Amino acid sequence: MEIKTITYPKENDYYNKELIKQTNEGITTICGTVFLKKGSRIPAEGFSTHPFNEISIIIKGCIEMLNEDHSVKGYLKEGMVVHINASEPHAGNVLEDTKLIYVLNQSDVLKNDMDI
Repeated sequence: MEIKTITYPKENDYYNKELIKQTNEGITTICGTVFLKKGSRIPAEGFSTHPFNEISIIIKGCIEMLNEDHSVKGYLKEGMVVHINASEPHAGNVLEDTKLIYVLNQSDVLKNDMDI
């Protein structure tokens, strides 16, 4: 068992703060927090993808999520949860200072398949 206090990155720090990272029986799980400044875009250009399935809980703020054609997919607001599949492109405009908690999961099978 590992217990951590939830803390967030400071405004001047890198936006992501990893709290816990564990690998057990071929599954890697990472939990952390993010602070996003109003007026920023994530990522700054293009779209992000990663080899992890992601679940994020919006604690405070608002992010306008974008489709790959840059149309609006929807809005993530305080109290909402979002699931993003591994390798799913995603991007957003930060409309309000935003804090969120995320959990990433990746199996070694998926990891090895994506390395090919």
